[in-house]
Amino acid sequence: MIFAVIMAAALVLIPVSGVDGAYHSISGEKSVIAVDEDADFTIIYTDSERSIQVTFDAKIVDSKGDTVSGLVTPSTGDVDNGVPTVLTVTAPSEPGKYTLVVTYSGIEELPDGSAVDIDEAVDRFDIKAVEPITLTVDVSLKDPTVNLSGYGVYFWVDGEKMEDSFDTFSVSSTGTGYVSYDWVADASKGKHVFWVESANGGVVEVDGLDEKHTFYVGGEDYSIYIALAVLFVILAIILLVWVYRKPVKNFGKPKARRK
Repeated sequence: MIFAVIMAAALVLIPVSGVDGAYHSISGEKSVIAVDEDADFTIIYTDSERSIQVTFDAKIVDSKGDTVSGLVTPSTGDVDNGVPTVLTVTAPSEPGKYTLVVTYSGIEELPDGSAVDIDEAVDRFDIKAVEPITLTVDVSLKDPTVNLSGYGVYFWVDGEKMEDSFDTFSVSSTGTGYVSYDWVADASKGKHVFWVESANGGVVEVDGLDEKHTFYVGGEDYSIYIALAVLFVILAIILLVWVYRKPVKNFGKPKARRK
């Protein structure tokens, strides 16, 4: 019984976030963005107990904590109490890890007409800028006379349907063509598999659909080692040629054996 009373008292002391006092947050549609591409984020600041005037300052910082300017629109402004504000973030041109940092400040209006500063608050949202990986599949019609106008397909990567990959394609007079998709993802290193699937239920026979293709991410670059190996082989050949063609000097018999 005593333990139950203690636990009940402890629960009363736990504050409920977002019910009383100030609440602020950032939400975004995605955390992985293609370099130089835009993404929208929503900020909100709510205070159910006080009459406040709040401003915000938003910026992008890199993994070292340095500010990368000019990537947030708007970067400053007012936040109406409880009203969402949309920020457009342009991903940096250099791939890497970054953070959207939003700082809130402002004043509280007191009943006597005076005002005091409110405590500064900060929200952070981690993002990653990546280079898109372009996936391409060649397709061909078994019957080149078929009209493919409006024929749609989806890309699948590692068993997952890419909902943003829907595309239509046409073919040349010879019945051949291609379809491509820029895959934006924080891809793990190693082997990946993709294929293209008809969005029309496969009514038309198209070669190239449903065929699995393999690609690799983050492979080691051995070009410098290959170059050094080739250089070593060339030097070895030159050395062998020099040794082979070097004239052999005949100094005759040793003096002790001359008669």
